[in-house]
Amino acid sequence: MASTTPQLPTSPTSSGEDNFTTQSNGHHPGHHPGHPRHAETFDGFENRVDTGFKSLKRFAHRSRKSTHTSLQDWAVREGPYQRYVRELVAAGWSNLQDLQDYLGGSAGQHNETVSVLDIRTDKKHHYPDIKTNFELKNFMDTNQRPADTVRLYMAEYDRLPSAELIETFGSGLQLDPRFFQWAIHSKGHVFTPSQRHRAPYVTLGCGILDAVTPSTTDVEKFKVLVYIRRDEKSAETGWTGLFLFSSRTKINMSIQLLLDPPPFPASIPPVRPEFKSFRQLYIESFEFVDPSCAVKSPFYVVSNLLRLDCFCWNQVVTAIREQDVKVGGISDTTIGHAEEITKTLSIVERGGSLSWHGTNEQVAKEKQDALIEDLKHLVDQTKLMWEIRDKMNSIRKQNSDARWTALTNAFTYLFAPVTIISGVYGMNVSEISGSSSNPNIWQFFVAVAIFNVCVVLALSISTWIRILNKHGRKAHFWEVLGYSMGKVGSK
Repeated sequence: MASTTPQLPTSPTSSGEDNFTTQSNGHHPGHHPGHPRHAETFDGFENRVDTGFKSLKRFAHRSRKSTHTSLQDWAVREGPYQRYVRELVAAGWSNLQDLQDYLGGSAGQHNETVSVLDIRTDKKHHYPDIKTNFELKNFMDTNQRPADTVRLYMAEYDRLPSAELIETFGSGLQLDPRFFQWAIHSKGHVFTPSQRHRAPYVTLGCGILDAVTPSTTDVEKFKVLVYIRRDEKSAETGWTGLFLFSSRTKINMSIQLLLDPPPFPASIPPVRPEFKSFRQLYIESFEFVDPSCAVKSPFYVVSNLLRLDCFCWNQVVTAIREQDVKVGGISDTTIGHAEEITKTLSIVERGGSLSWHGTNEQVAKEKQDALIEDLKHLVDQTKLMWEIRDKMNSIRKQNSDARWTALTNAFTYLFAPVTIISGVYGMNVSEISGSSSNPNIWQFFVAVAIFNVCVVLALSISTWIRILNKHGRKAHFWEVLGYSMGKVGSK
């Protein structure tokens, strides 16, 4: 049986010049069958190396293409609200640049909790709390608000909202991006006063006593942002409210403090004290809200939040005043407290925002009048606190000056003998110089005594005349002499 020589495998991507060409009998041209085929083996190895390099090049090319595709996919995943903000910045609204940068930053949860409350004229419904942005987006997509219903979203987070939360609320509720510019604490100029007063949203500066620090007057400050949105300006009922709470701190407080206690015969069920956040306390206040009034007036809904804020600031101011009395001075700098309270008062006087509807409702006017009275009293208490501090500071300065004066007098008395002795021995008197032509030492003491008597007489006459002109009476001898000799209180 004639044996055949097996052919070397060839790469499918190699050109015809790289392939080995064989004869029909299986031998290469010019190759003797009896010699070993070293050249063919080397050529096959070289061909495999070339093929490997080409495969690596193709793999690198495919990797570069896949990376480019992933970047394109990432660009496609840009949210519609983020794209809207980016287009606004490109169109000239440069005051939204901070918000654009924030939305383009790293994603992540900020310990966020969202509560949803629906209010109709006859009932209220509180949905289970939402913990993730995915749940929030799914809820907003599947649960549309009825036309005659008020829906309130109350989001709570640590200091700053996540970009996903802004994207979800901004695109789902079609909100003004300047509202979120406030939420991220942007330092850029956002509004003019006229724009801010007519925008459908407000920001409240809140403060609570910080129980974590050892000082009893330390305050944790945070913001509460409120956005009121109506689908149609002509609609009297049915609107959406968004509340953003930038603190999750729990405080030991009951919402019952905002209410008048029941009369004596009434039975009062016990309430177990529990630490709750500002958002949770505000949600509890809806137990005492009239639903029929809530659907007509956003300010009526926000009034309990304003009362809660006023009560907490009242606790802060009271604690600071008590501590001032205890330490006998200024216990805390309280920078910005009065400013935040004054801003809240101006918000209440405007009825929240000039664009909010229902501010002329009777129940809303009653709430507004009560809040104005409480906040004005709080502003007066803050001013009184600073007036007392100014007086205490003046007294402390006088006491400090008196201590320095006493210290200076002590040094004067200490060095007075030395000064007198050195002055006496430095005089050219006959008792010291030995020359009879110089004056005697007794003449110096006589001159000093006569000069002192003249000064005391001049001061006494001046004091007597001043008391006569000022008080219309003649001053007593010891009164005039005492003042002339340095007793200031005698005048």
